Amino acid sequence: MATNANPIIPITATHPGVVLKKELKARGIKQKDFAAAIGMPAPNLSDLIKGKRNITEAIAIKLQDALGIPFQNWMNLQNRYFYVTKRQAQLDTAGLEALTEEQSLGSRLNLHALYRYFDISSPKSEIRLQTLKEMLDIDLNRLQALEVNTVGYFSRNESRTFDEVNMRTWLLLAWSEAARSEITQVYCPDNCDTAAAQVAEIANSSHPACDRIREVLCNNGITYLQLPAFDGAPVNACSMMVEGKPAIAVADRHHDRERLVFDVLHELGHIKLHFTSGKSYISIGDDRKSTSKEDIEADEFANNALISPEKWARIISARPTSLMPDIVVSTIAREAEKNGISAIVAVSRYKHETYCSNIRGYRAAKISG
Repeated sequence: MATNANPIIPITATHPGVVLKKELKARGIKQKDFAAAIGMPAPNLSDLIKGKRNITEAIAIKLQDALGIPFQNWMNLQNRYFYVTKRQAQLDTAGLEALTEEQSLGSRLNLHALYRYFDISSPKSEIRLQTLKEMLDIDLNRLQALEVNTVGYFSRNESRTFDEVNMRTWLLLAWSEAARSEITQVYCPDNCDTAAAQVAEIANSSHPACDRIREVLCNNGITYLQLPAFDGAPVNACSMMVEGKPAIAVADRHHDRERLVFDVLHELGHIKLHFTSGKSYISIGDDRKSTSKEDIEADEFANNALISPEKWARIISARPTSLMPDIVVSTIAREAEKNGISAIVAVSRYKHETYCSNIRGYRAAKISG
């Protein structure tokens, strides 16, 4: 019956000379006398017993005649020794090659973070790498091509430090998970506006549920991923085209729903406005600032999706001339609700545009689901 089990390779290979030595000792035969009995030079027998010389068919016949141990037993011992030593050499070579590859990749990727993400804990380099390649669903040798030939726009968190290796790792993980996703809905450009309107509706509802964002995006042919945040990877969210399909990945560092919703809408803006060619690039550089033309356009798309320009004009025009921040935000909140807009969404936008994030009241809701 066929089996997929791998054969167990002994840690040490036993040379038939060891068996011969034990046999002679058990029978009380001196090596010198035995060499003379089988017509073999004493030094040659000594080399055989020490494993420096192998048993040939001619020697096996002599051992059979002298000791009564079948010829085939000696040949089986010798062939087993050949097999084990050869397999051990192959395994040692594979392990060394895997370790070398692992060290090389470790200079470009945070392998510890990837092993932790995929729960890979094998002590062997070759098993760790093979499992990682299977989980990433990408040939790691293509990593350079991925870096050079793909484009992406990501919303940077300017308050965090930048580490190229961790950024590259996070983006590769996002690309890989997006490639493995199973989105059945076909994406078309109009889906982006539809998804944005539905995400904005979630944000402006009385009880916004963040778990509905994934459902909305998937129903519109857009992959949605939530990935762990990496130290030194100052990215809140990322949008990309993977195998012709749009995807949005967010880092698990969002603390409130409004920030998360805005970042998702920001990335939808990139998909609608900047991925018209169907090709994307995942940038690992540190040169894209939040004031870039693309980011400004994506911010405008997000703001208009959450609150239409007409409604925002009405809301902001109701702002009193009072210098008391509490009175201002209370008025904006009431006017927002009159226009079917969440008070928290409207006040959050006002705080952001006026650089008054410390104003009390109408704090964004914490993420709970």
